[in-house]
Amino acid sequence: MAKNQIYFWTLILFFPNVWELLEAKISIPTQSSKRYVYFEDIQKEFPSLKSSFNPATFVGAIQHPSGEVRFRVGSSFYTFNQTIEKISVPVLYKEKDFLIPPEIVEAIFVQLMSEDVRYEYKENVLELEILPSVEKLEIKTILIDAGHGGKDPGTASNDGTNEKLVALQVAKILQKFFEKVYPTINVVLTRSDDTFIELERRSEIANRELKKSGSALFISLHCNSSINMDVNGFEIYYLSQTPSTESARETALLENRIFKPKGTPAVKKIQAGMMSSLIQRRSRILARSLESEMKKKLQPQILSRGVKKADFSVLRGSLMPAVLVEMGYLSHEKESKLLQSKSLQVKIAKSIVEGIRGYELAKN
Repeated sequence: MAKNQIYFWTLILFFPNVWELLEAKISIPTQSSKRYVYFEDIQKEFPSLKSSFNPATFVGAIQHPSGEVRFRVGSSFYTFNQTIEKISVPVLYKEKDFLIPPEIVEAIFVQLMSEDVRYEYKENVLELEILPSVEKLEIKTILIDAGHGGKDPGTASNDGTNEKLVALQVAKILQKFFEKVYPTINVVLTRSDDTFIELERRSEIANRELKKSGSALFISLHCNSSINMDVNGFEIYYLSQTPSTESARETALLENRIFKPKGTPAVKKIQAGMMSSLIQRRSRILARSLESEMKKKLQPQILSRGVKKADFSVLRGSLMPAVLVEMGYLSHEKESKLLQSKSLQVKIAKSIVEGIRGYELAKN
């Protein structure tokens, strides 16, 4: 089946009013293997975006009524809302226009703009699709994904406790809390016992529930590990093609290690690279809300390592706001004991429930 036909049926499956959503694709040429694009090419499609440049200081900015992204030409960092973010290659200035790398493109679509823009880097082009605004829905389904399972133990503590066990224990506690606090919400576990489920299958379960309910969130629970026994803390990830740090890239590689792509056209479409800025934006809001609540309940026992972004297969396949929670390091002796304790697991579950509540308020 041709790729455009696959996408057509993906739309049919998830958007009943498909004819209202079919929009022409926009192709913006990329410059060099670093996937630079000229800002002016994006601005043509989104006139609300503006730019400024000070040739004396080499400081530039991309502005939108909601805020601005600032950077110095030739630097490997940019700022948004007083937060400093690293980029893989610097912004360039050529022919009175900015050449911007993928991280700045993502910041524009996810952090600055409110439109739902699906974007994908292909050979020599950045392909865009602009979708019309859709009605905001209350959460109807929560997908709780206990990482690993069965033949895949995940990481392990020094005493031999496997990540798959800790993740499942927290998932079951979380399920009970959700059912108590939000009795009208449908709570679904991707696994309820020590069963191996492929990453793709987890996404399929989530997307099936999304199709039935129309509104869902996906929470994937994991424990981290490091060869440095002193590394500790929890961190929360949302999907991105541009990992925030090298450790984020390594964590994604570790969690993706048994992924074997196959399956439905809808899931393949997401795995191939097309991303929704609306889903990314909401995933980012969700991650920040969870991190805020977890800091309140877990610190100083387990410190926050922050909200990060990475290309996790289990998140890429989910057609809804989705985050991956690394609850702490099993390789850290003290933290490992905490993660295995019922009291700490209850704190994690409660903080996620509160984080969901905060997300619902923030996104609306």
